[in-house]
Order: sequence, then structure tokens, then C-alpha cells
Amino acid sequence: MKACPYGTPRKRLLPWVAAGGWATLLMLSACGGGDAADAASGISPAHLEVRVQGLALGAELELAHGTQRVSAELNGPYTFSQVPAGTPLDLRVASQPNGQNCTVSELAPATVAPDGAPVFVRCLHTTATPLSLPATLPNNALSTSFGLRDVAYPGIPYESRPGLVGGIFPYAFRIVSLTLDGVAQATTGVALDARRGTVRFTPAVEGSYVLTLEASDSGSPTKTLPQSFTIESSAARFLFVAPDGQDSSGRGSRALPYRSIAYAQAQSSANQVLMLRAGTYTSATIHLRDTRAKQILAYPDEVVRLDLNYSANITVNSASLPMARIEGLDILHARQYGIVSDPSRAGLVIRNVRFVDGEEGNNPSENPAFIHGWGDTAAAWRHKLLVQDNDFGTYRMKSSGAYALTLFDAGESLVENNQIRLGATTGAIHDKDNSQNNTYRENYISFTANNARSNGIQISGQANADKVHIHHNLLVNAGIYLGTQCFQASCYMRDLDVHHNTLAGQHISFSWGPFNASSYGTRVSHNIIDADAVAPYFGLSCQASVPATFTTHLSVGSNLIASRHALAFKDSECTGRDMSWATWQGTYGMDTAVSGSAYGGTSPLVSSGPRTGLPVGDTRRTQRGHQY
Repeated sequence: MKACPYGTPRKRLLPWVAAGGWATLLMLSACGGGDAADAASGISPAHLEVRVQGLALGAELELAHGTQRVSAELNGPYTFSQVPAGTPLDLRVASQPNGQNCTVSELAPATVAPDGAPVFVRCLHTTATPLSLPATLPNNALSTSFGLRDVAYPGIPYESRPGLVGGIFPYAFRIVSLTLDGVAQATTGVALDARRGTVRFTPAVEGSYVLTLEASDSGSPTKTLPQSFTIESSAARFLFVAPDGQDSSGRGSRALPYRSIAYAQAQSSANQVLMLRAGTYTSATIHLRDTRAKQILAYPDEVVRLDLNYSANITVNSASLPMARIEGLDILHARQYGIVSDPSRAGLVIRNVRFVDGEEGNNPSENPAFIHGWGDTAAAWRHKLLVQDNDFGTYRMKSSGAYALTLFDAGESLVENNQIRLGATTGAIHDKDNSQNNTYRENYISFTANNARSNGIQISGQANADKVHIHHNLLVNAGIYLGTQCFQASCYMRDLDVHHNTLAGQHISFSWGPFNASSYGTRVSHNIIDADAVAPYFGLSCQASVPATFTTHLSVGSNLIASRHALAFKDSECTGRDMSWATWQGTYGMDTAVSGSAYGGTSPLVSSGPRTGLPVGDTRRTQRGHQY
């Protein structure tokens, strides 16, 4: 059988198995694709692959096929064994996750596909119950940084999700109206995720659809934002590519696709979209620029594998609308970089991409990562990225350092709802240089206990950092690190807001940056820090004395802390700036009981992996940590 890319499957005994039932117990697996041995021998695959999308962090979905059961805790591929091709499809949802409704795709076949093609299951939040949450900063007005995709193909399901920032998270979405060429349409056929704003519908005909959504936040008073999105349903905007297509004139339609991405792109215009049919594509570096098609989409419910062959990448350089988009692909065998923003001033959307594997190249000092943003200090080099709903798998680090995402000069960017499980790398997310107005939220970052990393989310502050918002992330054996490369006196870090994160097995670190003379506004609140055997706070790196700006530039309170370590704050390299709890609270006023902080040696967290959190019914939910 094909090896699992994320290690040994976790076995879970269901109640009816434990009671002595004879039904098949299935392993929870992150394995994807078909069985190579079966394929080579011509034997029909004896399994069914399922792709789960939209599952909320911490939720659990149970799927069934015949007497088999699979329990899913993350988005991605799962496998039912011993399901031969041609078997009637009996896939169903046996148990829904709390607050969500998961359904088998409307494109699912009647029988199990002979080529091992997966069946998709999508989960949506059905309701968004109003919440009462603490008023955390920055609490700006609601705004849409990234709109819905502006083009659809008639008769093919359309799915997109906006990128919303501002207010008090989480949000609630509702559909206000839908029109086609100015005529009101029924909205019953539009599926909406009430928490995330994801929409899915099938445009029946060509024309201009206008979908109006209203978003509201969890603040008091509640902020609302009505927003209309124009979606052009047009066959002419699409060029199709398929492994069995032909690269010749007169092709590119849905019925007569091209064969290669390069040829299709060469025939395209700037406002066209490349839609890839199922299969594996091996390509030289793909350049997405303003002169040709710069949106690459996988055909709905088909697995498109882009094999970079350890030699290529996708490089995006865009300064004009529409935004460049890469959606729905499986990216394999990246070396050094998978996707490069070089830069993407008009915006780059990377959504529902599964980064299967990658490795560090021959230039480890050049910040290897699955997604990399080249940078410079000039305004012309600003990046604007939406990195949303992706799954980052194993990245093999050879010598120096590697991340899922490394950004230079990124501004107005949003990184949300990603799963990051890289293996033995330096960290996960690295906002390294000149970061401005970036938001990191609801990401799941996990390392093993033997490879715990303080750099789960790292804002280095090289060449300044301003208005960076880190909230509602779950980090397992991964920490948050601020200011490691902002050591020049002229460097500043301003208005860094770190709140409602859950850290299990690691700490929050501060280096020089937040305390430089022109820095201000680092706020750390409403987090759960289960530091276990290490100090919950870390940093300063052998400074001769505690900076005079320590208490004026840093505010720490309303946190829930568990640690068996004797210190509240541990100097990252020396002992001179170590702080006991008496010093941390009494001398510097951090994490005082008056601020709402609580400290103890016993962890309040239960479960493990993506389900790590406070127990059900704990009154501190929504108030502390990532859960809501």
C-alpha cells in the first residue's frame, strides 16, 4: 500500500467495536491517491478516498460507507479500505460535527470510481450564534480585503470565500440577495457557511450575477458590513486543460481541452482562467503575470496534482486586477519554494491547496518555504496575499531553516484556516521583513513534542513591523515569537496584537523589537499558554538590563497560564533577565489577577491534536484561547 505522507495512521476504536461488534475498524489516514501496486498490475483499486473540506478546527466528523466508519478531525484525504471499483457508492455522514452540516458533494458518482478518484465532503457552519466576547484591539471597522472570485463557468459549481478583517472576531454571514443581470433570483440554491462566508452555487446560464452578503462581528455594539460581489458567468473566460487533451489550435474548451499548462497559458488573455481537469501535471516554472491568464483552478471535485519535480515553482508577479489565484491543487515535490510572490501587489489568493511535500534546496539562507514572498523596501515590491484553507504537509529541512510561509514586505495580507504539519522544520509562519497590516488567525500549527518550536508564528520585524494581528490560532508544540530581527535602534514594532490563541507545549517570546525607542503597542491578552515544563514567556536575549520601555511598550494580561517552570520569563540565552512570577507580576505588572490573568501548574486543556482545548461546558470558552 502507498505510504502515508503524515506518518502512522491513528487508530480509533468506535463504541460499537469496543463492545464486540464485527464491523470493520478503519484507520484514520491522511493517505491520498490510488494504490500504486494495484495500478501497476491493472487491478481496480479496492478502496474509496474521501476529501473533507470546511471542517472547523476542533470539530469531529464521522463518515460511513457500508459498515465501515472513518472519524475525521482535519480537512484532507481519508480512505475506506476494501471498497472495490464499481461498488455502489454508499458514502454518508454518520455523525455531524457540532454547529456544522457536512454533505456529500452533488458531483459524487453513483459508483466508486475505477481510477480511485475521491468523493468530496464539504462542511458548512449552519448558524452563527451571536457571542459576547471581550473587546480586543485593534477593533477597526469591518472591511473586505479580498472579494469573491469574479468569474464562474455556467453549469459548473462555483465556490469562493471572501477575506474579511476588522471588528471583533468571529464573524457571522448571511445572504441578502442574488440577482442575474439585474433580476432578483431565489437564494435557496446558494450554500453559505455562516461563520466563514464561503459560498457555493451553480450558475445555470451566462450573465452577471450579483451576490450580496452581510457580515457582522461579535462586538458590542455589533458592526455590520453589507457587500455586493459581481460574478460573471462566462464560458469565454475559461480555458480547460486535461492530461488527455491536445495542444493545438481550436482547442481549450471544456469538450476539447489543451494538454499542457504552458501551451494553454500562451494562448490565454489576461482575464481568462485556466481550469485543470484531474490528473498529474509536470511542468517547468509557471509564471503568472498580468499579460496572460493568472488564475489556475482545479476542476470542482477533481484532484489535480502539480508535480514540481524538485526543479520548478509557480512565480506570481501581478500589479493589476483581477487578483492572481491558485486554488484546489495538490502541489508535490517542491524544492526551496513552491509558490513565489514576486511580488503580487494586486493580490494573490492561495486557497484549498494541499502542499504534499517539499524540501530545502541548495540555498538554505534564502528562506526556503512552500510559499515565499520576495521582498524589497520599495513600495513597488509590496505583496498582498490571502492564504486560506490550505494544508501544508512534510517539508524536509537539510541544514538551515524552513517554513510553510515566509514573507518579506507583505501588507494587507490575511492567513487563515490553514493546517500546518511540516515535520522537523525551524517554524511554520515567518513574517520576516517590513510587515504591515497582516492578520494571522484560526491556523492549526502542530509539531511533535520532540521537535517543539518557539517559531510557530514568528514576526521578526526586520525593517519594522506595524499593525500585525495574531488571534484564534491553535499551536501545538509551537510558540509565537516577536522581534528577533528588529535589533537596530531605528527599527520599530508597533501595534502588535496577540490574543485568543491557544499554545500547548510552548511559549510567547519577545526579543529586542517591541522595546525599541520608537516601538509601542505590543498587547498580549486572552491567550491560553500551556507551557508545560518551560517558562510561559521567553526572550530579551542577554540585554544588559530590562529595557526602560518594557512596561510602557508591552501589555500582558487576561491570560490563562499553566506551567511547571519556576520562572515566568526566561532569558533566551542568558540568565540575567530571568524573572520570577513575583517580579513579572509585582515589579512589572504583567499577568496580574486584576488584569484577569490566572496562573497555575495544572493544564486546563483536554484532548490532543486539533481537538486540544478547554472542556465542553467550561465557562472560559470564548473568553480565553482559540475556541468560540
